[in-house]
Amino acid sequence: MEPVDDPHERLAAAVQKLGELIITRPLDDAPAAELAARITALAAPLEVIEPAPKTIRFGGRNRVHHFLEHGTWPPPPPDGSYMDFDVASIVGGELNPFGMGTRFRREGDEAVGVVTVSRCFEGPPGRVHGGVVCSILDEVMGSVFRANGTASAFTGELSVRFEQAAPIEEPLEFRAHEVRSEGRKRFLEATGASAKGRFATATAVFIDMKPEHLPSSVL
Repeated sequence: MEPVDDPHERLAAAVQKLGELIITRPLDDAPAAELAARITALAAPLEVIEPAPKTIRFGGRNRVHHFLEHGTWPPPPPDGSYMDFDVASIVGGELNPFGMGTRFRREGDEAVGVVTVSRCFEGPPGRVHGGVVCSILDEVMGSVFRANGTASAFTGELSVRFEQAAPIEEPLEFRAHEVRSEGRKRFLEATGASAKGRFATATAVFIDMKPEHLPSSVL
């Protein structure tokens, strides 16, 4: 992966790495207590900073703000390029210190998500937690609207069928496309696969966003 220049992305990546080390490395009580004290001390200066809503912290990198400012949704990115979905998302947000690290790219009108899920998100031994698989499927389907340059939409209904285990610490690929639309309803399908084959399929109904349906803090 290419080097990260953004200091906020580096910070998020560092916390992600720390979490993975904590959950995979056995620690005795004394070093665990020492590490907890050091992390608490590092966090103390942040506690005096007034918190700000997500829309202020990350609004400049959110396509919803583009719509609210310009009245149109941004055009799709170049075919084959990677896409920001939500920089603060736990699934693919590069600024989320608890993120999974999923990256999304456009392939025509299809969205493709690629990720190697760490043991922070392990369910049964060696398997990705089922809820994590659902979250990634949901987000890759949500990325379709960025890939085709249409209105962002809220998830209205999501149905997932698990066919086999999704392996931990192995490359996974998620693909999604829009099947049809009816008014504000958008119907999508998605799949998840590893080198061992397909492990999940999903269908969903999304509902186009309208400005009046967004939180007042966004408007």
